[in-house]
Amino acid sequence: MPDRPPILFLHGAFGGADVWRRFVAPWFAKRGHRVAAPPLPGDGAAAPARMRDFVNAARAAADALGGAPVVVGHSFGGLVAQHLAAERRLAGLALVASPGPGGLAPSLWRLTAFKPKVLTALMLAQAGLGPLLGVNAARAALFTEEAEDSWIRRVAAPPTAESPAALYDGMTWDLPLWPLARGTPTLALLGDRDAFIPMTDLLAIRVAYGAEVEVFHGMAHGLPIDPRWKRLAWRIEAWLSERAIGGRREAALPG
Repeated sequence: MPDRPPILFLHGAFGGADVWRRFVAPWFAKRGHRVAAPPLPGDGAAAPARMRDFVNAARAAADALGGAPVVVGHSFGGLVAQHLAAERRLAGLALVASPGPGGLAPSLWRLTAFKPKVLTALMLAQAGLGPLLGVNAARAALFTEEAEDSWIRRVAAPPTAESPAALYDGMTWDLPLWPLARGTPTLALLGDRDAFIPMTDLLAIRVAYGAEVEVFHGMAHGLPIDPRWKRLAWRIEAWLSERAIGGRREAALPG
């Protein structure tokens, strides 16, 4: 389908591409999109990847897809996606439970102040003890209390160690040059029970990029693997039809 842009899905920290490959990416592929959900450099790697390594990997994946893709980033992958939007033309940018252009510092503050058990679990994962964390730790980080144990065991892989250098970059000096991305059609989605991302980040994305934003009630940080993940997929699909694809059609009309 020529009017359907390719979609690049970028995963977050402490996990891998399965967050997209399990449900959402195949769903869009069946609807006629070319999709890619590549592993990013910090995905279980021992090498101290920097933010630039993540951005370079995302750029290479976008080049392989061809054309101007829609980039959908979850969590830390949303920060990488914002970097990509600042340096090249994209058909659209969808930020799912993503930090704002100010980086990871607000998330660290939120975890420290309100979710210390989740922060402790991440520190254990960083020490290589992710496989020892159980269902309750995954629920606290990614799901709501209503999520069944069986579902969490099925979809939530143990967290893996992340590159501390990349996380440091994303909190300090290597932040998106957001004014360069203001022309990109942008959608930002956040669960109202997200353990990581404060609502102020959603507002920051709206102000910085002129983004269309929506809060999913009764959903947490793991939107792509939530039992109601189709809410996310359908919302992105509706936005693509209205904004990203529709905008391309309008641009193609003779003036």
